[in-house]
Amino acid sequence: MRRSVIHIGANKTASTTLQRALFSQHSGLHYMGEDGVGYEDYRDIVNAMVADDDLHFPADVCRDLFDRHVSQASDKTFLYSNEDVMTSRIPVLCAQRLKSLIPDARILLVIRDQNTAIASFYANHGAFLKPAPPSYYRRHVSLDDWLSSELMFIKYGALASFFYNRLLSNYADLFGPDNVHVLLFEELIADKKVFVEKLCQVLDVELNEAIKLLAERHERPRITSRMLAYNRFRTWFFWGVPFTSYIPGGRWMAAAFQQFIESGPSANVELSQVWREKISDLYAKDNQALALAYDLPLDKYGYPLA
Repeated sequence: MRRSVIHIGANKTASTTLQRALFSQHSGLHYMGEDGVGYEDYRDIVNAMVADDDLHFPADVCRDLFDRHVSQASDKTFLYSNEDVMTSRIPVLCAQRLKSLIPDARILLVIRDQNTAIASFYANHGAFLKPAPPSYYRRHVSLDDWLSSELMFIKYGALASFFYNRLLSNYADLFGPDNVHVLLFEELIADKKVFVEKLCQVLDVELNEAIKLLAERHERPRITSRMLAYNRFRTWFFWGVPFTSYIPGGRWMAAAFQQFIESGPSANVELSQVWREKISDLYAKDNQALALAYDLPLDKYGYPLA
């Protein structure tokens, strides 16, 4: 029987690696999502499903899109992947739309200890001011400032996406708890084969092909410490001034310098004890409920727990 799966994230859990290396490549999957065939043609439609109120959401166009892809799946597993689901500002409405589009789907969520996930999210996203007017776009934001701002908008900011159980409960209610599957990012790091075995059971695809596709793949890694340091420096030193346009051979120098800052060790972001305690206070009860609901060894991997 043909199976359908919806992968909803979460942030900083190797979603891009899974999409590029496995979801879009495995012979047993008909994949719809980022890095899939034709994604540029329907990106705005699926983004609207996640982000827009009914006033702007093209419901009929979106239904036709999903119906077409599901019908093309044939005897393969139809897989839709969009990690932006977890950051949606309309999470309940988004879940209801997905239920109406793929009513018999399994739900797949990969989670990660909030302490390391938030640090990683900050390095690649929070440290660069956005959205913002052009003259301020991507200016450096300190870790303390970013976290303080996110706490001010806890209902709708990036930190809201790490309340895994709260968000997942919508899908358990709609699709049934037996159709909700939670995997741990930490297991992917500790024992990739065990993680991929569990993943393939959810996707109902062949294991050996999946292992080969994921071997040695790591897409969209954390930015380097040089990139983070340079952005911090340039924010306060003639921001927006294109020095290379005034120097002979400036374009070559700019390309060489860009290659230099993109190499080297990954940015090391450490949360202070104060912030770790605040994060624990935020997520401990939610994590505890998740661990009980899905029999997850969160204590083994250091997740905040009540």
